[in-house]
Amino acid sequence: MSRVVLDLHGARAQRGVEIDALETFFEHFRTALREYARARAGQIAHKGGRPTGRDQAATAFRLVDFRTGSGIATLDPITAPDDDVSVPMAPGEETLSETSLRALLDDVQAERDMPAPVVSALSNARKAMGEDGNFGVEMLGDRPVPKVVIDAARIGRLQRSPSLAEPTQQIISGRLHMVETDLPNRRVAVRAQDGVDWTCTYPDELRPLVGKLVEQLVRITGSGRVMSSASGRLEISTIEPIVESVQEALFTAETVPLEELRAEQGIAGPQGLDAFIDPEWSDDEESRRFLEATLGAAE
Repeated sequence: MSRVVLDLHGARAQRGVEIDALETFFEHFRTALREYARARAGQIAHKGGRPTGRDQAATAFRLVDFRTGSGIATLDPITAPDDDVSVPMAPGEETLSETSLRALLDDVQAERDMPAPVVSALSNARKAMGEDGNFGVEMLGDRPVPKVVIDAARIGRLQRSPSLAEPTQQIISGRLHMVETDLPNRRVAVRAQDGVDWTCTYPDELRPLVGKLVEQLVRITGSGRVMSSASGRLEISTIEPIVESVQEALFTAETVPLEELRAEQGIAGPQGLDAFIDPEWSDDEESRRFLEATLGAAE
């Protein structure tokens, strides 16, 4: 099990932390973790309402110690509160909250592309300590993570990430492998040919068509952006099926007997080399130049 240490600094974290500031910090820190876990699972940002069991599992920590100095909070992971997510864990197995936080810290330290809601929540958590605020996160235990400091400069670099650029018009071809038809999370997932998995929202008028296209190849157009090397977000304008090629009888999975092939092609016996000769071929200069260009000049 890992132990998480947060150290909070800023105008509102001097000789301790103001209660309102601490509440606001944890609210936004929790949001960052949940949105990051949702993005890793290929889900769209949460639109409000009751958090899912998986959302709760991604932030399942307990505050076990708090010391002043500015403010140093120690958290321990706990099992998920939702019965659908909480399953018996093998010895040494990490909780979703631990794996999510570990991956988040790794991406922040490397300043990789991250979804806009995650960066925004981290920025708000920092500002909860004051305009000059910053905070560090460290994981102790069998798989320690050195302290990662999140300050205004780092947030600025993360906000300039290409994944946070304005959406552009996209044309995507791929297999539609997931459909959710119920609001507020009505969406589809399309795995493109380059491996990017696009999570897409769609207007109500496309609902009858979308339901018929699951597990089919489709072409979609709309406004979206690539979030990482493996995921993208898009609002669908149009969607249409792509007709897949049909396997003809010429190509079969089972071996066809030689006698049957001969009968189908009208071949009674060996044809000899003459069968390869084109009766219209002329052995002239033009034909020789053609052979040289095709096969290379003779040695």
